This record gives sequence, C-alpha cells and structure tokens, in this order.
Amino acid sequence: MTNDGDKGDHSPVHDRQTHDAPASPRITLVRSALHAVIAVIALAALATSIPHWGSDNFPVLSLVIYVAGMVFIAMPLCLCYEALLKSYTEQQQMRRTSPT
Repeated sequence: MTNDGDKGDHSPVHDRQTHDAPASPRITLVRSALHAVIAVIALAALATSIPHWGSDNFPVLSLVIYVAGMVFIAMPLCLCYEALLKSYTEQQQMRRTSPT
C-alpha cells in the first residue's frame, strides 16, 4: 500500500509564502473599520428584531437595516479594502521585479 499523501520533507506547502495581511497602517485601519461596521450593522438588525421574536410578524425593519447597511455602507468599505490590497500587492510585485 502506498501513501500518496506523504511526499517526504519537500512539500509544495512549504514552498508557498505564508499569506499574512499587509502591514500597511491604512489597510489595517480599513480592515478594522470594515469589521466594526459589519458588527454594528448586524447588532442593529438583531436589536431591531428582538421585539418580534415571540410573535408571528416578520421583522421587516431588521431586514431593511441589514440589507441597506451591507449594501450602502459595508460594500463600499469592502471595495475600498480590496483596492488597497490590490494596490499593495502590485507595489510589492513591482519592488521584487525592479532592478536594483
């Protein structure tokens, strides 16, 4: 019986760079803001739905808060974060390929 999973000491996983989040303060700030905004939106939607938990009525306002918050607040922040990451990655690639 052969063990196809065991490739010895050399593994492609060891060849890959670890993907740490970029250390740019701007990227860290936007990431933290995105996490905070998502948490606040979710908590606001949850708080709005609490009065409706025991009833048969669907908490429409909670759904509106969640969807509107995610679409109009969190999504632009997410796009900004993605653009910052892309810019950071391109800068790092240009630094690696540029002759010194």
